Amino acid sequence: MNSVIKNSIQLLCLWLALWVAVPVAQTQQADSSLIAATDRYEFHSNLWVNLHHFLYAQAKKPDDAKLPRGRSLSRAQWQAMNDAITWYREHLADRDLLLDERMYNIKRALIRYGPDDVPDHAAVTEEHRARLEAAAPVYRSHYWPRHDDQNRSVWAWNESLIRALENDVLDRIADLANEPWPDGPIRVDLTWDANWAGAYCTTHPTHAVITSRQGGPDNSWPPGGWLELLFHEPSHALIDPDNSAVAKTIAAAANELDMEPPRGLWHGVLFYLSGAATREGLAEQGVEHSLLMHDEEIFAGYHEALSAGIPAYLAGDIRLDEAMLRVVKVLQTEAN
Repeated sequence: MNSVIKNSIQLLCLWLALWVAVPVAQTQQADSSLIAATDRYEFHSNLWVNLHHFLYAQAKKPDDAKLPRGRSLSRAQWQAMNDAITWYREHLADRDLLLDERMYNIKRALIRYGPDDVPDHAAVTEEHRARLEAAAPVYRSHYWPRHDDQNRSVWAWNESLIRALENDVLDRIADLANEPWPDGPIRVDLTWDANWAGAYCTTHPTHAVITSRQGGPDNSWPPGGWLELLFHEPSHALIDPDNSAVAKTIAAAANELDMEPPRGLWHGVLFYLSGAATREGLAEQGVEHSLLMHDEEIFAGYHEALSAGIPAYLAGDIRLDEAMLRVVKVLQTEAN
């Protein structure tokens, strides 16, 4: 073989090897937060996502609230954290983690970065990035070990039930909602702090943030409560207030009865259906479960009306449209 051609081929092979190696390394870095992947989920414990939610939660507290473990911080460390919390209080604390577009963009940007990276996405402003960079070393040494350990412990504690239930429960919810699941895995970021509700989910793609503080052996919720939350949150990709089959049947029932669709009823139905599907799945595993909406008095004003239509729908005795008509009729009667 001509030496020039041989050398050219060798250089081409070397260039191709380097070209392939770069995205692989980047992918490995991006996946450094991955705890585990199941048939339907990807569970992550990401330092930047956790720090973001930690600072947000601290900023929502009164100005004079003390930092957790504050006495162990040096003056410089306390100042770095306090400056970051103050910045969050002034710029982000009034924004909703679920509904605000800027908060959505920040969350989706931060998942790109590993613990040793510096977020440089356009969604994170220079001022914001400076606060995160200053707070990160303090968070990494004083808070992150405990938070990361809790995130991973919650996964370990629930792994067997998640793997046993995920396909049947999620498929059951999709059947009940009359909607297909979007393609791709459901990303779940486990965090020490989430929002006021302890969890929220954005869609397109489906991405849930769920607190890890209530999902272990000492959790304050009833058995199965955290698992129900794990199935409830991504169900927002199937049941929304406007375009989902549930929302449309509620609107049709209200129109037939010449009334406005009851406010938030779609979400009450989501709670009931995801809770019931979780209860059915846990029963197959010999675990008793009571719906979170009943235990926590969520949408309590709708409980009686939902009971007028949903159980028969779950049993397969009536269709979704008939179930929603029964529910809305009860609410109309109560209103009159």
